[in-house]
Amino acid sequence: MKKFYVTIEEDHASLFGGSSKSAAKDQPLDDVVEEGWEHVTSGSTIKLSHVKSDTRLVLPQVSYGTGSQQQAVTAHSDASSTKNFWLVESETPRGTPISCGEKVRLVNSDSSHNLHSHSNHKSPISGAQEVSGFDGRDSGDLWTVECLKDKVAWRRLEPVYLKHVETGWYLQSLPSKKYGQPIVGHQEVSAAKKADSNAQWMALEGYYFSVRNLPPKKD
Repeated sequence: MKKFYVTIEEDHASLFGGSSKSAAKDQPLDDVVEEGWEHVTSGSTIKLSHVKSDTRLVLPQVSYGTGSQQQAVTAHSDASSTKNFWLVESETPRGTPISCGEKVRLVNSDSSHNLHSHSNHKSPISGAQEVSGFDGRDSGDLWTVECLKDKVAWRRLEPVYLKHVETGWYLQSLPSKKYGQPIVGHQEVSAAKKADSNAQWMALEGYYFSVRNLPPKKD
């Protein structure tokens, strides 16, 4: 399936296509993403793909029946859902590339809930650390972007880890851990102490603001 990416620079936008999982693995980034738009930038609204299962991070607006009873966060194969979009917030100006090691908030565009975690609640299926959608705002909403390779900034279509600042655990999804009713087929999203292939995420479709103050290229 062909995916489309919208890029925004000041008062205009350009639309161009690219594949998702296959492009990320089989084609160089420069062949898929237009030059000058290679990075995830502050203020962009993106869809995050779980690399191992090719699903999207989603807030389906269903509350947990246990634990915090906050909004559930899942991973699902429906790439067209509007509940998959996440606003990238940082302390840098809009359009600035997100640096590797930078702290961000990810805010669900459909519900305005923050991607959140906490050490005092377990996820309902795997018993790992719960990840939720939180309608407040505190330090439990902060995530550090960890690049897998020797990079300067978070690049689109390249996997990263998202490390929870407060607990030091990593955002993950286990393809074998799936929900039944009312969100059949949705994978559980949780946090794990170890960063492995279950904890790799990739920025795909989205609304990307122009690059400003690009760090020196090392990648």
